[in-house]
Amino acid sequence: MSAPRSLMRRLGASPSAVAGGIIVALHLVAMFIAVFGITPYPPAEQHPESRLQGPSGAFLLGTDQFGRDVLSRVLDGVRLSLQVSIVAVAIAAVIGSTVGLAAGFFGRRFDSVTMRVADVFFAFPAILLALAIVTALGPGWRNTAIAIAVVYTPIFARVARGPVLSLRTREYVEAAEGLGFHPARILVVHILPNVAAAIIVQVSLALSWAILTESSLSFLGLGAQPPQASLGLMISDSRVLATTAWWNFAAPAVVVAALVIGFNMFGDGLRDALDPTRENR
Repeated sequence: MSAPRSLMRRLGASPSAVAGGIIVALHLVAMFIAVFGITPYPPAEQHPESRLQGPSGAFLLGTDQFGRDVLSRVLDGVRLSLQVSIVAVAIAAVIGSTVGLAAGFFGRRFDSVTMRVADVFFAFPAILLALAIVTALGPGWRNTAIAIAVVYTPIFARVARGPVLSLRTREYVEAAEGLGFHPARILVVHILPNVAAAIIVQVSLALSWAILTESSLSFLGLGAQPPQASLGLMISDSRVLATTAWWNFAAPAVVVAALVIGFNMFGDGLRDALDPTRENR
């Protein structure tokens, strides 16, 4: 059985991966609905005559205090949250994994310096470090993505470095060095494929935390700014309406929770599926 088919078989046998994958897929569909502008209404369009209207045929999830369609804003909020999270995690994965591979392979002073820098970042809670960075850079989704990327880069560096420390002493790596191959070729051809599984799993798990971080920063007013539809900002604006117009608060809150749970479940299932010790179980 080929490796991709074997992986899909193991993923399909994992209830966690299947459930998480379905949740993530549904949110990706919601993102593309917003990207292509096929939401029921423009997210920022106001209908003053329908302010705080409950769920109905015209507005499936009701309207907010400005008469804006909650469903359209939730769909656009999913797009923004995934956009920020994907950009941030992609930057962190590329930079962090590259640094981690180099640190584990070359070792010595470079490894010592990079890991001490990582320790400095780990000394701060992730959300507080992201909050400090966004405060320094200013609000906005781009700065939020930068802040999340900075916070998660050391994590990817650690994840990539660990396996390299053992792989660098393997016979095939030493043989490649003996043949005079360039270190970059050894890292890309011989080491990276054996580290990729750990990085892929970390990407899935990091996306869930990135979404939670983005929503938290938007909730505090440091992420996306009005009139942009942000899930965290929608939750913040609807706090005072939680008892009188509950749909304004419930819709974005449920979506954030579902996204975080979905990526976590899929990441757990993916980790089990990529675990070589489970190959013959």
